[in-house]
Amino acid sequence: MKTLLSYLLFAYFMPAAFSQNISGKWYGKITQQPGGYSQLYDFELDLNQRKNIWGNSYAHLGDSVEIEIGLSGYIAKDTIHLSESRDWVRYDKVPWNWIACIKNINVVYRKENNNEYLEGRWTGVSKELPYEKCIPGRIILSRTIAGLNNFLLQYRDSVIMVEVPVVTPTETLVPDFKSTFMETEPKKVTEIEVFSRDLKLQLSDYLRVDNDTVSVYLNRKLLAKDIRVSKRATIINFSLDPTLQRHEILLFAENLGQIPPNTSELLIVDGKFTHRVMIVSDKQKTAAVYLKLKSGNK
Repeated sequence: MKTLLSYLLFAYFMPAAFSQNISGKWYGKITQQPGGYSQLYDFELDLNQRKNIWGNSYAHLGDSVEIEIGLSGYIAKDTIHLSESRDWVRYDKVPWNWIACIKNINVVYRKENNNEYLEGRWTGVSKELPYEKCIPGRIILSRTIAGLNNFLLQYRDSVIMVEVPVVTPTETLVPDFKSTFMETEPKKVTEIEVFSRDLKLQLSDYLRVDNDTVSVYLNRKLLAKDIRVSKRATIINFSLDPTLQRHEILLFAENLGQIPPNTSELLIVDGKFTHRVMIVSDKQKTAAVYLKLKSGNK
């Protein structure tokens, strides 16, 4: 008997002529071929369809992986084409040594015993290295959880039980904060003790607005790209990896604006506490703020 994974990889459904509106929530599974981080993830789509399609995708794997990305798409003949955007990453929680994929999804609609499905394939590239391809896979989605459960029940004897990755201190790779970063020297501004894993960052200009642009990195991984620093604060929500004792926020100057150097005001909101930091970066030095998660807090 075929496993669920092999069924998703090789099953073929004859698509009906497409005439359905696919707006709403879809619940399912996404596979990744051997060599990826995991063979099977929970996957959801929340879609809006008018002339074109837009919405969000959600990927989950236990408590270790939570990824939400905005997407857009269109329908051509019987195929629904959906593309996630690197600029619309809403939430990205993965183990330290994992990187999310920005996916292109091609699916077809089918109906079976009053259950509606979207089935197809995905390809993608690394969120941080757009020239690096992700290992692809397949997708099965149902309009309802009951429909998805019917699918899984039909193949209950061969469903792959994917082990959720558990990151232990011995497995955790400690980031190298001493090396240079994109040909600049990280310059420590301050170190802050925080009480919550889930934090909010607010970035705004405290001097004259002169078109400064920065990118924000957490532990050398991109959080937000090409932020135009203005009087209106840019807000970024992020989570700290509890297996790391120290975390690094870098504000890399993409350009210096009309009046060098690159200046901004950084607020780090930690529950009821707010920390204010004045930031200066240029093409030689990148401002670095270090966070220490208070032991025992989550």
